[in-house]
Amino acid sequence: MATNRGFDRVVNFSDAVVAIAITILVLPLVDEASSIGHGNVNHFLMGIGPQVYVFVLSFAVIAYYWFLHHTFFEQLQQVDRRIMLLNTLWLFGIVFIPFPTALIVDSNGPAGWATLIYMMSMLFLAIIQLAMKMYVLKHKDLLAEGTIAIRGYIGSQIIVILLFIAVIIAAVFPNIGLWALTLLWATPLFVAPVKKLQRSH
Repeated sequence: MATNRGFDRVVNFSDAVVAIAITILVLPLVDEASSIGHGNVNHFLMGIGPQVYVFVLSFAVIAYYWFLHHTFFEQLQQVDRRIMLLNTLWLFGIVFIPFPTALIVDSNGPAGWATLIYMMSMLFLAIIQLAMKMYVLKHKDLLAEGTIAIRGYIGSQIIVILLFIAVIIAAVFPNIGLWALTLLWATPLFVAPVKKLQRSH
């Protein structure tokens, strides 16, 4: 059963969870900094370069998924139990991101299973977001008045495919690691052709 009253609670709770998850990311760096003692700061900063890289990447990842989440919920006027369930799974993926981030930081750089877990977490989030959009397209009573099409729907499909390919690349060629995520930069290149193809059909 859809409810207007529960809509604000879902959005506010989601924003709070994202805020906590994105804050937790910096804690490993804080722990590193607390152990510097009387050491050389410049040497310390040069030594934690890979950790800072992973922190910035994870911050950008969570911020990006939150932006997509925010854009999606702006197009809704209410939620039902299925959306609440999918949103809970999405939040699970968000709060999980700091775990593979910590694994990568502790391994002094992106490598091995830590990288695959990280990228599969991103793929999980992308799949859940796509599932929410697909569900709403079949239940348009949840959409805000005047909303016909879901923004970013085609982009979400492409991101899932590219992330799946990136995971395979990282598994087959471990040395590439998180650099496989650069495939996502190609997303805008596919959106226009796919839209044109759909219009032709």
